[in-house]
Amino acid sequence: MENRFYNAFDTEAYGGDRKPDYRSVFQIDRDRIIHAHAFRKLQSKTQVFLSGEYDFYRTRLTHSIEVSQIGRSICHFLRTQGRPLRDDFYIDSDLVEASCLAHDLGHPPFGHSGERTLQELMKRRGGFEGNAQTLHLLCETMYQNESGVRGMQPTRALLDGVLKYKQLYTEFPTPPVNHFIYDAQEPIRRWVFGGAEIPGQLRHG
Repeated sequence: MENRFYNAFDTEAYGGDRKPDYRSVFQIDRDRIIHAHAFRKLQSKTQVFLSGEYDFYRTRLTHSIEVSQIGRSICHFLRTQGRPLRDDFYIDSDLVEASCLAHDLGHPPFGHSGERTLQELMKRRGGFEGNAQTLHLLCETMYQNESGVRGMQPTRALLDGVLKYKQLYTEFPTPPVNHFIYDAQEPIRRWVFGGAEIPGQLRHG
């Protein structure tokens, strides 16, 4: 049964058409993230470390997996609540899982301290921001095919799900510390919104 919650605008892929197969477009989004080298690298990025309490430490990989499970559970819970959701109109749990798995891809090692240090080093060259870096990976670098490494051709719905901040670096009156996207990502932002003006309440994240 077709899910009317989404339409062709939501499922369009950035960077051109993808070869269809037996999976839904959102399942392809999820699978491409799971099999990406950038996703595996999250294992080396510490999330929280409590010295002396446990024999393991939390990484951004384990955190992302937990977030994705919570996201899927929320989708299933909402479907049990009835209207306005129903069998042909519901939030796709594969899309939510993909968004959750991708949400930390661009974050550097050493948590927010590492992000602030990179931003300080890069502020004369357009800054550094973890969410902007996630967008860069998804759209430009993290998927390899027969023609070389490039973006994974994410759906518009997935990019909308991970695009936390909508304001470009130079759209701020003074260089921001975080919560921006790179100036070079303006075409991606325009594509996500289909060329429409971004509502004011969304522009600032």
